[in-house]
Amino acid sequence: MKIIEMEEKSGRVRLKVESQNDLWTLYNIIKPGDEIYAKTTREIKVGGKSIRKSMILGIKVKKMEFQPFTERLRVNGIIIYQPQKYEENGFKGSHHTINIDIGMEITIVKEKWPKYVLERMEKASKRGRYNAMIIAVDDEEAAIGIVREYGIEIIFEMALRLPGKREVEKRERIMEKKIRDLTLRIVETSNREKSKIIIISGPDYIREKITEKMRNIKYQMKWKPIIIEENVSNGGVRGIYETLRKDSVLKALREIEVIEEKRLMNMFIKYLVNNPGMTAYGAIEVEKAAKMGAIKILLILDENLHSYGEFREKMEEIMTETERKGGEIKIFSGLSEAGRKLKALGGIAAILKYNIKI
Repeated sequence: MKIIEMEEKSGRVRLKVESQNDLWTLYNIIKPGDEIYAKTTREIKVGGKSIRKSMILGIKVKKMEFQPFTERLRVNGIIIYQPQKYEENGFKGSHHTINIDIGMEITIVKEKWPKYVLERMEKASKRGRYNAMIIAVDDEEAAIGIVREYGIEIIFEMALRLPGKREVEKRERIMEKKIRDLTLRIVETSNREKSKIIIISGPDYIREKITEKMRNIKYQMKWKPIIIEENVSNGGVRGIYETLRKDSVLKALREIEVIEEKRLMNMFIKYLVNNPGMTAYGAIEVEKAAKMGAIKILLILDENLHSYGEFREKMEEIMTETERKGGEIKIFSGLSEAGRKLKALGGIAAILKYNIKI
């Protein structure tokens, strides 16, 4: 995400969307009532005919739709601004959907920019489009996954179907071809995703062969990633999820949101089991802790921020109070494993500064 211009007095921020992760960030910071200005298309009347014309429109946001692993965020609202030359078409007051794509420039106007929102945008602008890639391979299957903010996207799977170990020459010949094909796919994916970290995992032998091949051809890549090896028992999709549970990988990916969510959820559960007075969960308990200024880290599910009515207002009040009294806010994706655990706790929980249940 590139922040082009920020006017604090008017609450206006102009930015450029650079990645899928940016779309996910925007989905979590744009709220009903905000204003969005962007280039879009609208049907107009010309000589008795209807044609679609490209133009800048402004809408007051009503709702949003984000489909994971696509490159588009749909924002629906009421038109509040249209170019003067199209005023005769009478767009104002009617509904319109702006499709926000990667590469677009948009302007967001809010009455107030909460601190946690500005921090999230700043983090997104510094991060750039750097996604970690995990390859898990054994002698039966291989898979490639990209770690997004909102979960793991499996983008490639391949069956190896190697001959038995008794057919040594045939096995080696086919293995070399499969490794070459997989390596080319890794390079292609890394160049497209601009992966800063590539983790190659699996049982020793075939994993080492892939890693050696990657280190030898790294000069062919547009980006020079850090290559990490990790020993796991499985290849394929199972191996990718097994890799994510490794401490060394958690450390390497500490800036990736889904890993941070897992770390915080593990911390919360540890407190819940060993010292429950240092935790709160569910709207009633968390609200009480917020009013006491006891929240150290607030864990809140993204779905709660896209709700409506009194519940949404309650979530906003808790976040505002947490922020005002020095607490940190962490928004969880409902698509991640940690997010699903948080949902089972009511979609909101907190790690506290001190024990409030003594």
